[in-house]
Amino acid sequence: MGLFSRLFSSKSDLPALRKAVSQQRYADALLIVEELQDSELSAEERSEVKTLKAQAGDSLAKVNLDEGLYLLKDQQIERAMEHLQLAQQQAFSEDLKHQAEQALQQVDEQQPIPVAAAAASSCSSCSSCGPTDSDQAAPLSDEDHPDMDAQLELILTSYPEELVSRYQQKCADFQKAFVLGHQGEEIEAMKAFGKLPASEQDDLFDFEVGCIMARLGERGKACDALYSALKQNPNLLLATESMVSILVSLKKYQTAIDLIQEMMGKGQDAGFCEAQLASVYHVKDEADNALSHGLKALEAGYSDTRIVLMCAMLHEAKEQFTEAEALYRKIPAGGGCGGGGMNLYLAEFLMRQKRDLRKVLDTFNNACRQEPDNPRWQLRVAQTYLGLGWDKRGKDLLNIVLRDPNLMEELRTEGQSLLATL
Repeated sequence: MGLFSRLFSSKSDLPALRKAVSQQRYADALLIVEELQDSELSAEERSEVKTLKAQAGDSLAKVNLDEGLYLLKDQQIERAMEHLQLAQQQAFSEDLKHQAEQALQQVDEQQPIPVAAAAASSCSSCSSCGPTDSDQAAPLSDEDHPDMDAQLELILTSYPEELVSRYQQKCADFQKAFVLGHQGEEIEAMKAFGKLPASEQDDLFDFEVGCIMARLGERGKACDALYSALKQNPNLLLATESMVSILVSLKKYQTAIDLIQEMMGKGQDAGFCEAQLASVYHVKDEADNALSHGLKALEAGYSDTRIVLMCAMLHEAKEQFTEAEALYRKIPAGGGCGGGGMNLYLAEFLMRQKRDLRKVLDTFNNACRQEPDNPRWQLRVAQTYLGLGWDKRGKDLLNIVLRDPNLMEELRTEGQSLLATL
């Protein structure tokens, strides 16, 4: 379903984080990041999480900055401060942090600045680019305010097609609460949902409220709301998925398994249910059960990259290399997976197998070009050099990479261990 990441993530949910960022579900992405911090990730995966966290944070910061500037111009000072403070907290880039700080300073001085100031910040060092009196006095137009309909449609791109029309047909107040919840404004969203009439409090209402309660840490109440959604609509797979993720976060593994089996008994999609079981068993470190259910999910047509990768890694751990490679090859290339026809998971697998190292090297070099600040790929290039027998080049690069302060400690240890053998 792609929304298992909506609440709490397991150690195999890095693909869900990538998907959330690619679909611009930035609030969901930051929730996944929060849970992944304590997960058993490799150093390489932690480095990627850091990059995706920055992308999601900056994107959310820009939304809150624009909203804060709009409210500031409209003299809604208190609300403007809330959004600008959020922008300051969420921002990773120095430019966005500076913009938020400048706007907050304007609030302190009670000197509103125009929405256009954010766009003009890149030339703020030039006095001719500063706001004029006429800019500050200009009345607000509808175009100045973020388009609620556009935000709704953007969020719905991550929802199953069969549910989109239902959300589109909900009342405007429901849709507003829905958007607030996905923008990280859970308290305001809950207030808005609480004002809806009984006619709007259906399975979708219970599902969204349950998700928000989980984000607020009210996991027991979240389970109650999600179970209510399932009683009204047993085929609402999103509710099953979300409830399973809460139960897993609470380490109530058997309860989660029982719930999935109950849903299977009601005729829910077999591939989906097998994937949920695989995820639960994987978190429990029951590798054989996780692999068994994961393969059943794939056989039933469930093609989520998270499950493909999990099964590939489990096959590799069991030294079932042929089966592992076949699954690694099913993971799409491109974007954050290195591009050039080979995904980075496959490249790392082949590097460990000391096979096709020329192609592997091309893939890692491409990743270095795409992410020049990520020393993970430079380390992989160095390891590939050594695998090719280019010992001097490999050792020289390895020494350089190990001095990079951005290299994750697990990777540094891996590189130091390799260097000690040379």
